[in-house]
Formats: sequence, structure tokens, C-alpha cells
Amino acid sequence: MSRPAKTGLDYYPMDVGFLRDKKVRLLRAEFGASSVVFVLYVLSKVYEGDGYYLKWDKDECLIAADELRESPAYIGEVLQGCLSRSLFDERVFQMFGVLTSAGIQRRYLRGCEKRDVIEIFQEYWLLNVDNKNDVPVGIRNKVAFLDISGEKNLINSPGNSVKSPGNPQSKVKKSKVEESKVVVAANKLGSGPIHEPPLLSSEEIEARKNKYGGAYEKWERTIARLLTPTELDTIPQYVDKYGEQWVIDAMQIAAISGKCNLRYVEGILKSWLAEGREAKKPAAMSDDEQLQAAVAVANNLMARGG
Repeated sequence: MSRPAKTGLDYYPMDVGFLRDKKVRLLRAEFGASSVVFVLYVLSKVYEGDGYYLKWDKDECLIAADELRESPAYIGEVLQGCLSRSLFDERVFQMFGVLTSAGIQRRYLRGCEKRDVIEIFQEYWLLNVDNKNDVPVGIRNKVAFLDISGEKNLINSPGNSVKSPGNPQSKVKKSKVEESKVVVAANKLGSGPIHEPPLLSSEEIEARKNKYGGAYEKWERTIARLLTPTELDTIPQYVDKYGEQWVIDAMQIAAISGKCNLRYVEGILKSWLAEGREAKKPAAMSDDEQLQAAVAVANNLMARGG
């Protein structure tokens, strides 16, 4: 039996001016030297793992915090700084929960130049196939696009005139992944289908942030990290159904209780709707106390091994 094809790289090039890059200097000025170590940590995880991207979730945040001896809250703040300064692509992160960048993808392609085929998820693609500085001519015909459902795309190579949908000039139809998929999840509050959110454009994401910003901000401070695409899709549903103040108060109770998941928040909201909420108003809690509660929960999770 042959071994599975290697995806990641054994090494990657580092620009000699990395530490003098304005984005990196601003990140260090705001968050300290550990923020630069975090960037290098992510780059190493990217290239060693899938090669050109890293799936980021709560578990990855906890692992990074443990590896770097920092709090999950700090890691979340640094990641937000990286996204706001375009060290990683914010659109791809908000849509897919993935960390990548055009620079990462350029270096990855050059690291794979001796391979016969270089498979790329088209939804994460940030390069222009017609630009030889992005995709060298000798590599162009080796790239095969997949969609994130794992199916081969009709595009066998970005060397043709049709670009990946990750590129603003894309002419490719949206992937089937835009169709909602249903997975079954169970927890202490019950079980039921969770619908994977449809892909959102950067304009749609911004419009949601403007409309649901209060609840979004509250939940980000509670869990001490950026919101996932599923959370970006679920929280507006709660706000539309129960009202923003109910949602924010339920999030506060979840933080106090040390149960920072949206299923728990939903359980509180359903209880209020069925039984009334006058006797269940949350106690006052400052922003610092909320953040400390979130960090305590994360530390407890790490102590229990996730």
C-alpha cells in the first residue's frame, strides 16, 4: 500500500525583512514580542500541515495558548490584529474559519514545484493565475482545483481562462458548498440539526456586523476569540427571534455559568420564552469580569485536555 501523498512542506523560505515589515512592527508595537512568535507559529503550522492554510477554531486557539504560554484571550486579540492588518486574509477567515494569505500561497506553490499535481481548495484561492509572479508558468499546469466538499472541480488547472472563485475576477459558478448541509450534534441542552451557513460575501458580512454588532461583540468578549462562520450565521437568528437584549443577557449568564456555547445560550432563551424571564435576570458583570470568566473556562478546558 502506497503512502498518502504529502501535502505540507518540509521547510519554507523566510523573507530577510520579515521583522522590519510594517505590519509585523505594528503588531509587535500593539501586542508585544509574543505576537510575532504567534505569527511564526501559525506559519509553521500552515506549511507543516495542509501547506497553504490552517483551520482555526477554539481547539487551535487553546493549543496555541498552551504552546506559547499565553492566555486564549491574548491569542484571540493577536489573531484579530493579524486579520485587521492583512497578515492573514480576513474574508477567507470569516467565510471558512481558515487562516491563509496570498504570500503563504505563493511560497507554497514554489515549495511544490517538483510535484506532479498540486491540489488547491478553490474557495481559499487568493492568487491570479494570469500573473506569473503569483503562479509561475512551470507550475500553472500542475494545479488542480477542488471544492471544500472534496469533489474535483471541472477546472483541471488554473492555467485556463477561468479563475478560481477566490479571485475577484472569477467566472466560476459558486460551489455546491453554498448549499446548506445538515449535521447532527448533541449536547446537554438537547440535540438537533445545525445548518452549515451559506457562503457570505465581505459586503454581507459587514452588513451583518452593522445590524447585529452588539450581540456579536458580546459573544466575542465572552469566548475570547473571533466568531466562526457558524456563529456569524446563528447569532442573527437568535436576535431576530428573541431580541438583542435577551440574547446579550443570555450570553452573560452563559459566561457566568462557565458554559460558553451557543446551544446553552439557546436553551436559556427557549426557557425564557416558555416560562418568562423575570426571575432569571443575570447579575451585573463588568466587561473585565466577562473576559476573566471566558479565560477561566478556556483554562479549565486545557486542564481537562480539551
